[in-house]
Amino acid sequence: MKRCLIFSGPSGAGKSTLMNHVLETTQYVGVTVSCTTRAPRKSEVDGVNYHFVSNEKFDDLIRRGEFIEYVECYSNRYGTLKSAVSDILKDNDICILDLDFAGAYQILAHNIVPEFNFEGVLILPPSMRSLRARLLGRGTETEESLKTRLHESFDIKNIAAYKYIIINNDLEKAKSELSWTLEKSRNL
Repeated sequence: MKRCLIFSGPSGAGKSTLMNHVLETTQYVGVTVSCTTRAPRKSEVDGVNYHFVSNEKFDDLIRRGEFIEYVECYSNRYGTLKSAVSDILKDNDICILDLDFAGAYQILAHNIVPEFNFEGVLILPPSMRSLRARLLGRGTETEESLKTRLHESFDIKNIAAYKYIIINNDLEKAKSELSWTLEKSRNL
């Protein structure tokens, strides 16, 4: 059976690193590309990192019921298109959605799109101290953004909705746990 796994976790938990590992080592998995109203960063490519759209286009997609979920975060909007999930499931057994807690909550807690089989994968750092160190190590956070990210990092709505929880204390162990999770989900 084809499944959709929602990956959530605070910034700095290692979610992107683990997702990249999955894409490099697993043949039957695809990741959705979300829409956003924010401007692209220098290294980002439209259609690869995000679909960069205007606020007007985003509103139109909402009106037409094209999103599975959408949220506002840091004064920008982000959303996952139903068509993005369908397109990935045409060629793959598992579709991964990289969602913040609010977007994941919309889907996992309310089962708003029953035609897709969603399961949640929560990726967490081992502690707040390690999360702070990881965020500082990036060298991209201001003191203000660091405080915001740390405050929001453990605002996990409906943790019981997540089927799998991976504590990323040791990267190799987390990769192994994630591979096991994918196989288990694929063979259910």
